[in-house]
Amino acid sequence: MPSLSPAIVTGGCGFIGFHLLSGILAEDPNCEIHVIDIFTNRNRVPGVTYHTVDISDAAAVDAIFQAAKPTSIFHVACPDSMVVNDALFTRVNINGARNLLASARKCGTVKAFINTSTSSVIHDNVSDLVNADETWPVLQYPAQKRVYTLTKAVAETEILAANRSQPLHGGGGMLTVSLRPGSCFGPRDTVMMANIVASIRAGQGKYQIGDGRNIYSFTYISNCVDAHLLAAHALVNAYGKPRPSQKDKRVDGEAFHITNDEDWLFWDFQRGIAKAIGMPVKQEEIKVVPVWVALLMAYIAEWITWVRTLGKEQPKITAEAVYLVSHHRTLNGDKAKRVLGYQPKVSMQEGLDIAGRWFVDEEMKAKGLEEERKGRVV
Repeated sequence: MPSLSPAIVTGGCGFIGFHLLSGILAEDPNCEIHVIDIFTNRNRVPGVTYHTVDISDAAAVDAIFQAAKPTSIFHVACPDSMVVNDALFTRVNINGARNLLASARKCGTVKAFINTSTSSVIHDNVSDLVNADETWPVLQYPAQKRVYTLTKAVAETEILAANRSQPLHGGGGMLTVSLRPGSCFGPRDTVMMANIVASIRAGQGKYQIGDGRNIYSFTYISNCVDAHLLAAHALVNAYGKPRPSQKDKRVDGEAFHITNDEDWLFWDFQRGIAKAIGMPVKQEEIKVVPVWVALLMAYIAEWITWVRTLGKEQPKITAEAVYLVSHHRTLNGDKAKRVLGYQPKVSMQEGLDIAGRWFVDEEMKAKGLEEERKGRVV
């Protein structure tokens, strides 16, 4: 197996980034890893070198590349998509990706550049997405209106276009790939799963928007990591060799959908989380909120919040969120299985059980710390 060392992981202190570091070190404990993140005081892994740097800072990024001389780049860094900040999306997702590509070309040692993209680049986030494969077009404005997704699409397009581009000082052309995981979940998920857990603990687990028949593609986090490592090794293996003439054997310059290969009803997934954290919802307890009612509530909440904060804040419920939890969103992952040899090792139910235990343990730790704090105060 070709070495990925030295490796740079952007966003290595986030949910996917942390698990990716663990996966890299599990297969190669001696791998030299450098993490670039704006918050490096969380999700730390022993033996990893951390750099508290914003990837939109070109000079700082370049200095890290020149010192590390990386073989592989895993670009995971990304702002929270649910916290709307168009300027931040542009600065990090577009400018940050461009800085990484420029530094990689200047450095001249990079063989593999693995980009973590999003399946939303082919989804308008309003209509149903059913069994979508990689032949579906990347949407542009006005078909795509989310600035977050538009900026991720720009980054993916430019990263794939950089495939086999020559470094500035000679050498082989860097190889690039882009992975589009279905909704990732697992321990340390501070976005999707954490929000669902918080909602359940607030007594809202019994509510369902729509008829509950909308199907989703999910990806357990360790399966997502496996796909990243398969893609990285494939690129390092292909480095310096001619690109395969058969398209169905190419990894470099390609995008891949990654899923658990077992689609679930979205609301069964939410209730699966409820059960995993010890707060199961009985069938007779489910209260259905029609989509039109939820949308009306969301529009009212958005208007009130905008008036109250002059657009500086967003409400807990948004029309976008209502659409996302009430529509189909399924991906076809056959290409990753066929070309990368990807197979999900952890099932949906196993993943929910593992993640549920982690969230329960974290809650117990938080309660213990709170009780200890109260004891000190008394």
